[in-house]
Amino acid sequence: MTPEKPTRPPATRRIEKQIEVAAPVEAVWKALTDAQELTRWFPLEAQVEPGEGGSIFLSWGADCQGKAPITVWEVNRRLQWREGAPGGGEVPGVFVEWVLEARGGKTLVRLVNSGFAAEGTEWENEYFDSSTYGWVFMLTNLRHYLESHPGMPRLAAWSRHKVAQPRPQIYAKLAGAGGLFAEGVGTLAVGGRYTLRAATGDSFTGRVEFIVPPRGFCLTVGGLNSALYWLSIEGAGPEHDVQVWLSAYGVPQAQVDEFHKEWSAVLEKLLT
Repeated sequence: MTPEKPTRPPATRRIEKQIEVAAPVEAVWKALTDAQELTRWFPLEAQVEPGEGGSIFLSWGADCQGKAPITVWEVNRRLQWREGAPGGGEVPGVFVEWVLEARGGKTLVRLVNSGFAAEGTEWENEYFDSSTYGWVFMLTNLRHYLESHPGMPRLAAWSRHKVAQPRPQIYAKLAGAGGLFAEGVGTLAVGGRYTLRAATGDSFTGRVEFIVPPRGFCLTVGGLNSALYWLSIEGAGPEHDVQVWLSAYGVPQAQVDEFHKEWSAVLEKLLT
C-alpha cells in the first residue's frame, strides 16, 4: 500500500504590531490584566481570572463579547489568551499575545494576533482586516490612556449606523469635505495638529493619530480633555456598520451622552 501523504496544517495569517509607551512595565501589565484597567482603554466591560489556566472576558455589548482561556501568564513579560478560530471552529484557533520589554521607565509593547485563515471566506477576510485596523486604535488608546490619563475611568460614546453601501463610498462621504467635518480629513498629516469644523457645529482641535482609508481615522479632541475620536467602518458587505467612537476622560457623563446623541444624528443624516 502507498502510504498516505501527511496532512499539512492549514496556512494562517497573523497581525504583528508594536508601540512604545511612556509608562513603566508594571503599569502596562496592569492595564492588560486588571479588569478595571482594561475598561479604561479596551472593552466596555471586562472580567479577569488571573494566571495561566484562568480566563479573560471582554465585552462591547451582547453582539460582541466572549470569554477566552489564558494560555500564558508571565508577570510583566508575556500574556496570551486563545480565542475561537475564525468562523467558530477550534483549530487552529486565534491567539492574542502580548510581549512587554522594559526600556528605562518606558515599555515596548508587542502584539501578535495569530491563527487567521490564510485563504478564508469573505467573512474570515473581513475578520482579519477588521482586527488589523481595530488593533491600531486599541494600541493607540492604550498608549493615550497610560501617557495622558493614567488611573482615570473612561467614559465611552459609541454612535452606530448600518448602511448598505460600499466601504470606499461610505468613507469618501464621511471623510470628505462636508462629511463629518466641513473641511474633510484628506489634507491632514498623521502626527500633526489640526483644526476642523465638525458637522455638529463644534470646532475640534488636536492631534491626528492615524488615517487608514477606507477604514477610518482617529483624532484627539482637545476641547474634550484630550479625548480620542475614532471612525470605523466594519462589515463584509453588502451592509456596513459605521461607528463613531469617543474615549473620554475627566469629562461629565452628560457631555458624553450629548456627544453620542449628536453624532448618532450626524451619521443618520449623512448616510440615509
